[in-house]
This record gives sequence, structure tokens and C-alpha cells, in this order.
Amino acid sequence: MSEKKRKIYIAGAHSRGRTLRAYLEYLYPEIEVAAFLVDDMSENTETADGLPVRLIGQGLHTEYPVYLGMRGANQEKVTNELLEVGMQEIIPVTVELDRQLRNEYVRRYVQDRGRAFLMIDELSVGE
Repeated sequence: MSEKKRKIYIAGAHSRGRTLRAYLEYLYPEIEVAAFLVDDMSENTETADGLPVRLIGQGLHTEYPVYLGMRGANQEKVTNELLEVGMQEIIPVTVELDRQLRNEYVRRYVQDRGRAFLMIDELSVGE
């Protein structure tokens, strides 16, 4: 019997959103990205990395959390649009959260391949 995955959306279908998807699905196998959300289809295709790209407000599950996979300058506008259509949980991906996810992704990726991984600040001076 397979375990049901927790579905989420990622607002943003370009490189930041796609990278965020890779981090989240690798680090948290119980998560499944249902779609990328955008506020304008003119610069987007109907799919990205095999997932649908959907306009904000078009038949969304308002109970799915939405991660903001975009530059910080765009987050306030998109957050307001998501709130207007009734999205209940919006998670801004700050520089700090992005760094944390990236570092943990790289650490796990390297370790899953049987190699040691240490951050520079984890090394002891003189070793």
C-alpha cells in the first residue's frame, strides 16, 4: 500500500521554482508538487519539467500550501493574488530558506552517493 503524498504548489515556473521543486521533492519524499502557478502565461509554457503550469485562480485546491519560488521583489504581488483567490498557506522562500534547502540538498545528495560532505565552517582549523 503506497503512502499518500502531501501536495503543494510552487508559484513560479522558471529556474527558481524548478530548483525549489528539486530541493523539496528530494529532501521530503512525502511531498509532491501538483503544479507550478503563474500570474501570466505569456512567458510560460503549459508544462515545466513535466508538471502543469497553471494561472493563479484557475481551479486550484486552496488547501494546498504554496511556496513562492521567485525573486523576493515579486513575492508581495503574487502573495496578494494568491490571498485574493483563497489560498490558505503561502510560504515565502527567503534567501535564508533557499540557502538552507540548497545546503541540505547538496549534503544529502553527496552522502547518498557514499561520499563525505562537510561545509567549510564545519572544518576544524589545523586539520
